[in-house]
Amino acid sequence: MIKFCNRSLPTRSVFFCLAEDLLIWLAVVVSVLIFPLPGEPLQMGGRLILIQGLILAAIFHLTLYYSDLYDFSLFPPDRVHLIRLVRAGGIGLIVFGGMVSLFPAWFPPGKSFRLSVILSLLLIFGWRTFYSRILEKMEDRILILGTQDVARLVAQEVLKRKGLGMKVVGFLDEDGSRLGQSLINPKIIGTYEQLQAVLAKERVDKVVIAALERRGRLPIREILGARAQGVEFIEGTRFYEQISGKVFLEDAKPSGFIYAEGFNKSGITRWTKRLTGILASSAILILTFPLMMLLAILIKLDSPGPIFFRQERVGEEGKPFMLIKFRSMREDAEAASGPVWAVEDDPRVTRIGRIMRKLRLDELPQIFNVLKGEMSFVGPRPERPFFVAQLSEQIPFYALRFAVKPGVSGWAQIRYPYGASVEDAREKLRYDLYYIKNMSLLFDLSIIFQTVKIVLFGRGGR
Repeated sequence: MIKFCNRSLPTRSVFFCLAEDLLIWLAVVVSVLIFPLPGEPLQMGGRLILIQGLILAAIFHLTLYYSDLYDFSLFPPDRVHLIRLVRAGGIGLIVFGGMVSLFPAWFPPGKSFRLSVILSLLLIFGWRTFYSRILEKMEDRILILGTQDVARLVAQEVLKRKGLGMKVVGFLDEDGSRLGQSLINPKIIGTYEQLQAVLAKERVDKVVIAALERRGRLPIREILGARAQGVEFIEGTRFYEQISGKVFLEDAKPSGFIYAEGFNKSGITRWTKRLTGILASSAILILTFPLMMLLAILIKLDSPGPIFFRQERVGEEGKPFMLIKFRSMREDAEAASGPVWAVEDDPRVTRIGRIMRKLRLDELPQIFNVLKGEMSFVGPRPERPFFVAQLSEQIPFYALRFAVKPGVSGWAQIRYPYGASVEDAREKLRYDLYYIKNMSLLFDLSIIFQTVKIVLFGRGGR
C-alpha cells in the first residue's frame, strides 16, 4: 500500500496507471516508426517521441479521470466502458490536435499523432480487459478480528471498493456459539483462540484488529505469535480511515484529535494556505469576471430581488462572518419558515438558481470571502449559527470543525451529497475531521482537482 494524504493507495493501482503510461508511450513510438517525422535527426526525433508520449499520457489520464474510467467498480470492461473510453479518446484527440496546431515544432503535424491516439485506446482497452481478469487473483485476503461496529464498517468499505484489491475472508469473534453467523456477507469463521489456525487455512495477508482492547479479551499471545511469523496487523479505526477517507466517530478518543497534525498547525502551514487562497482567488476572479457579470444579469431577469445573497455563518474559532453567494432562491425563501435545511430539489430555488447550484456557480462570490481572509479555498463548509448550536449539542466533536477556516470547497462536499438532516451532518463531520487531521497542501490540491470535475460535469456532493 502507498500512502497519499494518509489514504491507502494499493500498489497494484499505481502499477496499473504506470503500465498505461508505458502503453501510451509505446503507441507513440510505433506511430512514429510507421509514419516517421520528416527531416528530423534521430536524436531530435527521440526527444520528440519522449515529449509526445509524456504529454499524451497526461492528457489521457485527465480525460479518463473526468470520464470516471478510474472507477474500478466499472470493471471488468464492457460495452459501456468501451463507449466511455472512445469518448475520452475523442476528447484527448481534440486536445492533442490543438497542441499540434499551437506547437508544430514540438508536435509535428501528420498522421502519426492521430494513429498514436487510436493505438493508445486499443492498448488501454486490451490492458484493462487483461487486468480485470487477474485482479481477483491478486487480491489481499483480509481477516477481521472482532464483530463490533467498526468491524462491520470496515467490511462494508472493502466490499464496495474493488479498486483496493482486497477480499474479506471472514470475522473472528470471542463467542464460539456465533460461528457461521453472517454479519454482512463474510461470516464469523472462528474464535480469537483459533487465530493462527484460521490464518493458515485462509492464507490471510492482513489482520484488521476491530475489537475493543480495553475489555482485556484480545488474544495477545496469538497475535504476537502471528506477528512474529510476518503477518501484518493494523488497528481497525485507522484502517477504516485509510480506506474510507473519514473518521470513525463512534469510538473516537479526544487524544486522537489532540495529537493530530492538522490540529497543531504551524505558522508555515497557515501562511502557505493563506497565500494559496489569495493567488487562486485572484486568478479565478479575473478568469470568471465575464461569467459573473452574465450570471448577475440572468439572476435579475429570472426573479425579483438582489443579485447577491448574504448570510451569517460560523468561521474559524467560532467567529461569525457574512457569507456572499449569488442568490439562488426566492427573496422570501425563509420569511415564513425561518431557518430550515436546504434540500437538493428545494422548491424555493429559482430556475437560474437550479442551474447555478448544480454547477456550484452560486459559490463564485465566496472568493471575496477568501480574499478577506474569512474563508480558505478548501475547508469544512461554513454552517449557520442556528444549526451550529443544534448540531453541537447532538454530535460529539462537532466544534472541532472550527479549528480551521471554512472552505469554498472541501473533502466532505466532494465525497458526500446534499445533506438535510442531523445524520447527514454527522456523516459530513466524519469527512471534515479526516481532512483537518490530514490537512496539507497536496491534499488541498487533490480536493481542488476533484472540485473542477464536479463543476464541469455537475457531479458529486455539495
